[in-house]
Amino acid sequence: MNARVEFKSSSFPKYENEDAETINANLWGKRLAEYLRDQLPNHGVKTEGILCEDFGWIVEIEHEQFPVFIGCGIIDDESDYDEDDDDASGIKPKAPEPVATDGPPPLTEFAIFVAAEPGFFKSLFKKVDTKPVVSKLVTALKALMSGNDHFQDVVWDD
Repeated sequence: MNARVEFKSSSFPKYENEDAETINANLWGKRLAEYLRDQLPNHGVKTEGILCEDFGWIVEIEHEQFPVFIGCGIIDDESDYDEDDDDASGIKPKAPEPVATDGPPPLTEFAIFVAAEPGFFKSLFKKVDTKPVVSKLVTALKALMSGNDHFQDVVWDD
């Protein structure tokens, strides 16, 4: 079982040197991952570290039975994607980053998803129910995001 939420925010801008840490350029979200890592314990979820992944960042969740994590990053707008622009790596060009202007900071579209991965061998010998841990994380995320100015236009896809 996995759950996903999309939202807009100006509270988690890209670090100046974040592309040097990411696997795919312009797929960022480190500030969001740090925020989740630091705030989720206030909602009953023990977090561990954050790691860069090819889609953005993950927040590791403390769980003894199997790996559980929260993935987060920007939503890659491929509306300007042109197949002729592919390079040999097969990586699609990314949408331009928001440009700061006078006035309020620009909104960026983000996505967060919850994943529990018991693994093939654990699942091979018995059914592993991931629903309780995923539900607990979704409840904590909803509590964290509810009424919080950092999160606008929140849309859940359970």
